[in-house]
Amino acid sequence: MTALEITSAQFALAADDDFATFARRVTETAHAASTAGSRVLVLPELVTTSLLAARPDREELRVADLDRVYREHFPRFTDEVIGLYREIARALDLIVVGGSHLRATDGGAVRNTCYVAFPDGRLVQQDKLHLTPAEQKMGVEPGEAVAVFEVDGVRAAVQICADIEFPEVPRLLAGRDVEVIFCPSLTWNTRGAERVRIGAHARAMENQMYVVVSPLVASMGYPVDGAIHGTGNARIAVPLDRTFGRNDGVWAQVTDTREGDLLHARLDFDLLRASRRNPEPPGLANVREDLYRRLGEQA
Repeated sequence: MTALEITSAQFALAADDDFATFARRVTETAHAASTAGSRVLVLPELVTTSLLAARPDREELRVADLDRVYREHFPRFTDEVIGLYREIARALDLIVVGGSHLRATDGGAVRNTCYVAFPDGRLVQQDKLHLTPAEQKMGVEPGEAVAVFEVDGVRAAVQICADIEFPEVPRLLAGRDVEVIFCPSLTWNTRGAERVRIGAHARAMENQMYVVVSPLVASMGYPVDGAIHGTGNARIAVPLDRTFGRNDGVWAQVTDTREGDLLHARLDFDLLRASRRNPEPPGLANVREDLYRRLGEQA
């Protein structure tokens, strides 16, 4: 049997006064995942947002300052973030899908990047491909490539938040035999959370894969004139077919959308491969690439 034990963190925002406080909370989460027997820990998009409270001027910060502050503040922690994930991976023999973090590129741009740390020291990097209007306004640069990596013989990839709402890349990933997508997310309202939820289930259904969502939730209290907050729930979406036998496509989920929690689950890849061999529509075996090419040429 090919299976993978995973923990998806519904990670709560908090006012982390320094990096050590943030690192302690992430490390405690990782220990809980390891104790539960997980091989993979998935953290949410912009999980380092709590470090906004580490600024000496946090009481004076206003929403109008955030575009500038995000570009200046968060990239300073990049080396420490990578070091933290690598140390957790090594110490706990755990693969850390590190949500995402705003980093500075060599050219001086800012990207929203997920680091995946392995116990043997390997580090996979995935930039967010589809930016929100807020990220575009902030001057974040989109990624231009997709990383595929193996987790104990299972091919995997990362799609960050809005990325899961676009079908094109996940379909390409299915063609590269990817069987699980990890989706770190940060959404500020129910509409956003629903877009991620629906996107995750659509990608799982049409590509016959697992989609694991890890959201950032709760509030940190800053800026004082409009505190950053997140909503959504940790979930695992699966194909809607007779093989999985889940009429709602939910393999597992956390029900509360505002409080921190952990979702521990076992992903059964023998079941997934059986689903791919004998799909109900839509199903990969029912895809008509020849038709789509002809229709594209006609357009």
